[in-house]
Amino acid sequence: MRLLGLVACRTGSSRLPGKAFRTLGGVPLLGRVLDRVTTGDALDEVVVCTTTDPADDAIESYCRDRGTPVHRGPVEDVLGRFLGAMASRPSEYVARITGDNPLSDVPAMLEALAHLESAGADYSRPDGVPLGTAIEVARADTLRELHERTLAPELTEYMTWFFEIAPFVRCELWPAPGKIRFPELRLTVDLEEDLTFLETALESLGGGFPPLAEMVAYCRGLPEPPLAVRDAAAEAAIRERIRFA
Repeated sequence: MRLLGLVACRTGSSRLPGKAFRTLGGVPLLGRVLDRVTTGDALDEVVVCTTTDPADDAIESYCRDRGTPVHRGPVEDVLGRFLGAMASRPSEYVARITGDNPLSDVPAMLEALAHLESAGADYSRPDGVPLGTAIEVARADTLRELHERTLAPELTEYMTWFFEIAPFVRCELWPAPGKIRFPELRLTVDLEEDLTFLETALESLGGGFPPLAEMVAYCRGLPEPPLAVRDAAAEAAIRERIRFA
């Protein structure tokens, strides 16, 4: 297998409980993500990686009903869940997909993968796209080494920073072109207002899920598009705790 897609998803969100099953245009959020990333044949297989917490039985049931493979693993170790899913699915590359990002962009991911290969790197992602739209790609062996050498597996929900901080990972980001470049824009779903905004945006765009360039153009035309607000101090504190053997 060349490219395996792994979707991290659980029901235990403190900011928006049960968000995997909150609906967006009448479809559960998790379903929107899966519809987005399984259209076409860019990914050889897509697996939902959830936890062994009984609360996530509903995620397994939903995925089974729609024919999507599921792997269940540690509650506090997202990378451990990924490695568990990868164990029976040998692949050269892995795409990291987040279960609360219904506008995850596959075309930009493919550009990042091509950039990774041409640069001989271990990891890449589209740089400059809106928050909640980037799919990260890495060599499968790189994920295995990250998990083997990390001293903080409980922090791997912040996997992007692991790739960036690990001194043994060669990162080469793909610079997104202007039509999809809007790094300040927030298109993830982590808060009630995120869901409300996307509902309104999709209604305005005809109810379907548009290409990323169309969504970016729509948001640029708004008087007050949703912007990502980062807590620099909190991020720095987490990054400080990420260590490797």
